[in-house]
Amino acid sequence: MSELPDDQLRSVLRAEASRHQPDREAMLARITSAAMTGPAPARRPSSQLRLAVVAGLVALFGGGGFAAQWALAGDSGKEDATPPVVTTTPATTGPTTLPSATTSPADRTSPAPTVKPSTVKPSTKGATTATTTTPATGAPETPGKGAPGNTRAEQGPLWSDGSIDPGSGDTQGASVITLRTTETLTALKVTVRVAGTAGLTSRGGTKSVPGASVTTGVTDQGGALLYTFTLAPADEVAPGTYTFTAKYTHDAGGRDAGGDTYEAVATTAGGRSLDVYGNFFPAK
Repeated sequence: MSELPDDQLRSVLRAEASRHQPDREAMLARITSAAMTGPAPARRPSSQLRLAVVAGLVALFGGGGFAAQWALAGDSGKEDATPPVVTTTPATTGPTTLPSATTSPADRTSPAPTVKPSTVKPSTKGATTATTTTPATGAPETPGKGAPGNTRAEQGPLWSDGSIDPGSGDTQGASVITLRTTETLTALKVTVRVAGTAGLTSRGGTKSVPGASVTTGVTDQGGALLYTFTLAPADEVAPGTYTFTAKYTHDAGGRDAGGDTYEAVATTAGGRSLDVYGNFFPAK
């Protein structure tokens, strides 16, 4: 049947319909066999013709399921067309934010308020201000050279001694400095300071330095007498023992020499600097 033209197929169907009582099952089997095993027609019926055939089959057999499937089977112009694949993508919801594992429900619903640290100033009412007294850090005053507690009678080749002339009388006296050197001295200056006492007056100074030129001078320094003995430049003092005497007068009754001091500064021929100083014993 599938090889017949459309007009002949209609005639055959009408003749069969008028001649026979329709056998639905047999007709379905025949139509299915012809459609599935028969060779492809030279020309595919149009869509309108297929619909007309389907309408006739529906009228004859009272069922349109198989007829509609057969009518629409070759409606596409392409052979072995691959059916389209429809992929349904489920709706994507927005990202879900999970609460932190360390965040409690209370923290998520009611964030802790930020508390600014307050600056509390201590009350000064009734406070007592302590007064700190810093002790003085200055070193105690050092006694002058030659005074008790600050003496050096010998240094290297130079030795010294201070004494009161035993021949001093009731109203006059003399302070004697004795120097002994074991090396030649190229520079020497001896100073005797006689502390001011009642009626103190200078009678000059004398020295005993054979072979050397030494000048003598006396000055008043605010109540004290300062005697100096200076070796002339370019002169020398050979090794030996020498004396330097400061003479003065004072009030009757004797004089206390406890405040008197001396100092001798020298330079050796080898260039070494020396400095000795000391004091005198009080008069008896």
